[in-house]
Amino acid sequence: MTLPFYTHAARRENARCHIARRHRRHFTQGIRVLRAFLQPLTVLILALLLSGCTSPPAPPPTHGDCITIRLWSNGWHANIALPAGVLDENHPLRTLFPEKSYFLIGWGARDYYMAEKAGFFDGLKAIIPPTPPAIHVIAGDNPVEEGLWPPQDMVEFAISESGVRAMGERIAAIISFDEQGEPIIVGEGRVAGASHFLAAKGNFHLFNMCNHWTARLLRDAGVPLSPWLSFAASGLLSAAKGTMPATCPAVSDQTDAGLL
Repeated sequence: MTLPFYTHAARRENARCHIARRHRRHFTQGIRVLRAFLQPLTVLILALLLSGCTSPPAPPPTHGDCITIRLWSNGWHANIALPAGVLDENHPLRTLFPEKSYFLIGWGARDYYMAEKAGFFDGLKAIIPPTPPAIHVIAGDNPVEEGLWPPQDMVEFAISESGVRAMGERIAAIISFDEQGEPIIVGEGRVAGASHFLAAKGNFHLFNMCNHWTARLLRDAGVPLSPWLSFAASGLLSAAKGTMPATCPAVSDQTDAGLL
């Protein structure tokens, strides 16, 4: 027969063990959350330290050296709309859609981007921890933003040809390719028969979200933006609208500015 004293002692010991296990479990979970937060923070700090090593932005547009592009927004996500012909003829997007004349290009967290009905917790999983990204491209015979995929808001502005070239190079550099050198298609895009999700290099996280990527793309093209402050599409559009001309400069404009 078990004595009451020993039974009570065993229960107390079991309770202490249970509390200790619970504390260890909470501690382990806390370490995981802290690690998930610190990883993108470390990436941000390194990116800021190395930002001075990036290539200088392209020069502003001038008369005879100017192309107009559009910054598309649905309120929270921004895309770049441009004519296919401004990209190099061997650009991956042109070889993928050789018969199309216009592109709408975006970047985001792959699973969240491709989900039909992504919710709040899906978005949280996309930024903590870092997740693989994808590029979404819609191709059309006419401007995509005017028919296939209209925006909630849009800004048109002018950049130089070297700016477009820098933009095209950044897009090409981030696309992942298979062993045959073809872009890796990870899913059909939002417009059946005219769009794809493509595998992309890098990571999506809290400090490298879709609008950050678009802002860096525009900064390389000569638009004076601060990518780290571009969390919201509305702010990105406002910044672009306030810093770049909406149309290509006329000869008289350049004469007045002392450029000729």
